[in-house]
Amino acid sequence: VAVMALVAQALQLLCANGGCLEQGELQRRLPSRPSMKQLALVLQDAQQFTLVRRPCEAAAAAAAAAAGSGTEVVVVATSPVRLCQEHGAGCDGRCGRLHLCKYHLKGFCRNEKECRFAHNFHSDHNLFVLKQYGLESLNSDELRQLLLQNDPSVLPEVCLHYNKGDGPYGSCTYKKICTKLHVCQYYFRGQCRFGSSCRRSHDLLKSESYEKLERQGLSYNIIEQLPSIYRNMYDIKNGNRNMYDMEDERKHSSSRESSSTNDDELEQICLYHLYKGCGFKDKCIRTHFHLPYRWQVSHGNIWKDLKNMEDVEAAYCDPDYTGIRNIVTEDGYALPRISFLNMCCGFEKVRRLSTASSVTRPPHFILTTEWIWYWKDEYDLWQEYGKKVSVEKWGDSLLCVESADLLRSAQCLYLLCLVTLLLLPPSHSYYTDGLRGLMG
Repeated sequence: VAVMALVAQALQLLCANGGCLEQGELQRRLPSRPSMKQLALVLQDAQQFTLVRRPCEAAAAAAAAAAGSGTEVVVVATSPVRLCQEHGAGCDGRCGRLHLCKYHLKGFCRNEKECRFAHNFHSDHNLFVLKQYGLESLNSDELRQLLLQNDPSVLPEVCLHYNKGDGPYGSCTYKKICTKLHVCQYYFRGQCRFGSSCRRSHDLLKSESYEKLERQGLSYNIIEQLPSIYRNMYDIKNGNRNMYDMEDERKHSSSRESSSTNDDELEQICLYHLYKGCGFKDKCIRTHFHLPYRWQVSHGNIWKDLKNMEDVEAAYCDPDYTGIRNIVTEDGYALPRISFLNMCCGFEKVRRLSTASSVTRPPHFILTTEWIWYWKDEYDLWQEYGKKVSVEKWGDSLLCVESADLLRSAQCLYLLCLVTLLLLPPSHSYYTDGLRGLMG
């Protein structure tokens, strides 16, 4: 059997069965009946498949126990294919990504008949992209499964603050207005050993999470499948390194939770290193770099610095720019256009590390990151919040909200935008999806 044909068969089987199958079960269901050796050779392609070790399901647990093992190897369908974040906003069609309505992908688009985004998984553009990845034989439901568990831009994140601390909302200060999911993160990984006695929510159908998901366009059928989808997402992200951590390290004590390091801090540039020198040196949890920002592109499992960071930063701080071209890495590798909307360069991820936000530090701190918010007027021009606009019918009080005040509460900002959107003429829009920063 040709390797490519076997890859296509395996991916189709996985996507038609919830995005994953136990390795032996996958081999038995493949119509070409490959040997385990042939299948193992195909499954080495990390771009298409992720192998993880999970606890045996109930049906297989007895056999596994007899064999002296309580785990099994599961194959998860993996793909670098993504939705185009600039679809409907001027994409020239050369993005190499799918042009598709994300609400249609999630199961329910309220503007089905008048939606300006594509609803056809197999349009001419999408079929061309799918062929580049060998996915043209997958039907709409199979592609939906593949995208939901691979594209991180589609589904909401789990609130990590909810999973820490005491009380019904953990340490989440936004409580009911939090846009992230208030659900047990270990349940979504298939790792929660507390079951029905867990103090975190395991129920998406009878909780506030259901309302959030429904507002974001997820159908009931998709919501029912979310635990397995998020589990697949987690395993894809952690890859073969995971091979299933049975949560030996997990502790529910508040002391462990309060001392856990926030991922945001790991990606912050150390202010003390920039200013006088950091006493922790190599042991510092923050990044040590000579600039208050750092642009990097993903290359396999490592992040590579960009050579012309100042140019990238200048473009990023200008709301008129949605990307930048002619970028080179430190080792001289030329890159295509970087998109600030989806923080990608071609099929590779791009990230921007920076110092802490100015609103989270005392006023005397220097080299913090000052974020500035903009809105777009009816002449298609960006206007900065905090600066008066001489249009009497809008009223100065509405437009003179300080950027720092907006940033202090992202949730309040979201609600504020909904209110102001109703107050302003329908022709006005707001730049709320991507923050643009200027260094203070």
